[in-house]
Amino acid sequence: MKSYPLRVLHVVGGMNRGGAETMIMNLYRKVDRTKIQFDFLYMKPGQHHYDQEIRDLGGRILYINPPRKVGVIRHIYEIVSTIRKYGPFIAVHAHTLFHSGIVMCAAFLAGVDKRICHSHSTSDVGADKLLRKMYFNIMKTMIKIFATHMIACGRDAGAYLFGKRAVESGEVVVFPNAIDLKKYEILTYDDALRLRQSLGLPEEAIIIGHVGRFAEPKNHKFFIPLMEYVKVNSLNICLVLVGDGELRSSIQKLVEEKGLNKYIKFLGIREDIPELMNMFDVFVMPSLYEGLPVTLIEAQAAGTPCIISDNITREVDMGLNLVEFVSLDASIETWIEKIIEKAGKRCRDFDKIREVYKERKYDVEETAKDIMEIYLRN
Repeated sequence: MKSYPLRVLHVVGGMNRGGAETMIMNLYRKVDRTKIQFDFLYMKPGQHHYDQEIRDLGGRILYINPPRKVGVIRHIYEIVSTIRKYGPFIAVHAHTLFHSGIVMCAAFLAGVDKRICHSHSTSDVGADKLLRKMYFNIMKTMIKIFATHMIACGRDAGAYLFGKRAVESGEVVVFPNAIDLKKYEILTYDDALRLRQSLGLPEEAIIIGHVGRFAEPKNHKFFIPLMEYVKVNSLNICLVLVGDGELRSSIQKLVEEKGLNKYIKFLGIREDIPELMNMFDVFVMPSLYEGLPVTLIEAQAAGTPCIISDNITREVDMGLNLVEFVSLDASIETWIEKIIEKAGKRCRDFDKIREVYKERKYDVEETAKDIMEIYLRN
């Protein structure tokens, strides 16, 4: 007889605010925690954004050393030992891309029956290097051998980690990065105006926004020439950057050197993402690569137009006529023209937004039930 709550171990780098982490927390808040409880295995020491909420929800945070610090064999031993010490776990759910092959092997050795590998990306740093390619191929093989379930945020992300054939055959379950729609349907134009005023943003300016970790894939450097163009041409446009990360200080330094402080506001990590999305006139994402960004799902839920790089999967377009893809090779003038053209073309028909999101399984109320079914299914 099962003794509730049953526990699932999520393996992550750390639970700072990011696309995969936001998705996990959206699910964690909605699952029936009398039946399923999440624990988290970190490989990055220190404090992380969601730590306190995880503990408040009843989750445990466990730590191991990353393989680059202790070697692969010791790393596997630490995962196995942690699973055995803090288990039993009905499932181990890995979110660490190719490294998930190691996790799946360790979970198998620890006797966990349900081993879930979850892909959140369509690319990886250093993917063109020979040793990295060899590592990828070994990890793909280990995933195929040891994973019992393969999940991806979209078809492209699934094909990247598991192979196109696995996606087409139905071996990979596409599990959208769902969000809590209730947080968006209550927002109004007056809410946006009040937030704009509280942040000291010009009332008549076009506010373009970006939410994302300051890391290479997000391509924050792109915003420097973009806003230089705004400055030189005296355009009434302001940029709001939300998030934190290892490259934030270097981007802020560039902004100061170029004299763009007046045009760019750094807000750091924020809890009011729905309100910010509602305030932005246009959401801009010039990423070098992505999986299926939660922030773009959030932006469209708020009815906000999006101008994004064509490196991002087409799957992110919810069909609300809000998303336009632009090449990073296009001129800055082209990007600005697209931004100005999209500003003011917001979708305020929330009934339509809800219908589309439910149809495409982006409502977290439904996906929480789906993930529980995966965990509890015999």
